This record gives sequence, structure tokens and C-alpha cells, in this order.
Amino acid sequence: MPELRDITVLIVDDDPVVTAALHAQVNRVLGFRVVGIAHTGHAALAAAARFAPRLVLLDLHLPDMPGLEVAHRLRRPEQPPADVIVISGRKESATVRAAIQRGALYYLVKPTRAGTLEQTLLRYAATLEQLESGDSFAEQQEIDRIFRSMHLDSASRPKSISPATEQAVLDALAEVEEDASAHELAGMIGVSRATARRYLEHLADRGLVEGRPRYGPTGRPQHRYRVR
Repeated sequence: MPELRDITVLIVDDDPVVTAALHAQVNRVLGFRVVGIAHTGHAALAAAARFAPRLVLLDLHLPDMPGLEVAHRLRRPEQPPADVIVISGRKESATVRAAIQRGALYYLVKPTRAGTLEQTLLRYAATLEQLESGDSFAEQQEIDRIFRSMHLDSASRPKSISPATEQAVLDALAEVEEDASAHELAGMIGVSRATARRYLEHLADRGLVEGRPRYGPTGRPQHRYRVR
């Protein structure tokens, strides 16, 4: 069994108060260790080259260059490979889109609660573990599951929604050719129709599942669902 190693983190923010808070929050998450802190874009690139962090927590407002430029330069061949999670106070859709285009895995809006950051880091660790297993993916749904695991936010999940059942619903829908009703899905995963409908409506509210009516001979619509 390979040796387990901490995921190394570089924190980049121009505010020392923010970096101190993030440093404490990250080091409290099991399996993560801060190896560097930078307050400018140039210092961030130098620290990334020196420490080769696995993950960079990146602010977009830096005194010497835009954080998006830092994200872009981190992807150059001469830089050690690093994943980026943006932590910024900017909420414009164009900024979020630009961060995604430059390779950001996730985007957190300031002020970020410690619990939200912890959940994001744990999802990142779970995703990284699957990607570094060395196994080949036999099915498309296995790859879909990895992408969902990074972006499925458990902090917004109601207490009545079980993570295991939620994942079972998504996996079952991913296997159907077109779509499925709540009744059909209930039979696939072994829950009641009411339970299946509750999970489907929850996932539809979150934009992970698409529901649409299908009209039969009697004119009464049946709601069908599929993974977006």
C-alpha cells in the first residue's frame, strides 16, 4: 500500500490577516499541510516553484498582477503541476468564468466559513485519491462520479437527504439510456417511490438532475428525470 502523504498547500492573498486565518483553517483539516504563504503574484510563482504544492488557494486581488494571471502562469510547463481553488470576494459571472478557463477547480466567495473550506478540501482530497489510484475507468459514469464528488456540496444538503442515497440516485440515473420516473428509480435502488421523488426533486433544485413531464394517452403527465 502506498505511503499516505499530506496534500501540500500554498496560500496566496495580499491580506496577512486572511492568510493567517486560512493557514490555521487548512492545517486543522486532516491530510492537509500549508507549505507556503505569498502576498504577491511574483512571490506566489516563486513559492510554487520552490515548494511544488499540490494545491494553491488563490486570491484574485494581488498588488503586482491579477490573480487570474497567476493561475495562468501556474499552468506553464516550467512550473510544477498544481491545482487551484480560487478564494475571492469577486462575484461577477465573467470573473468566475475566467477562473474556470484558467484551470480553477473550484471558486469560493469571501468571507469563507471554516466549515465550507473544510468540506471543499475534503472533496478535493477524495477526488485526488480517485484520480491517483492508477486505475483505468471502465465506464463513463465512473468519470462522472469523480466530477460530481468535487462539486457536490454537502453543506447545502438537507438533513433528510442521505449522501449515500443521493449518490445512488445519481449513479442509477447515469446508467439509464434516456430518463426514468420516480417509480422506476425506486425499483432500481430499493427505496419507496416517495423517497425517490424527494431525492429527484432535491437534485433538480440543485441543477444536477433535469425533470420534464411526459404525457401519456390519458393526458396525465408523468415526470421523467435524467442527469444533466
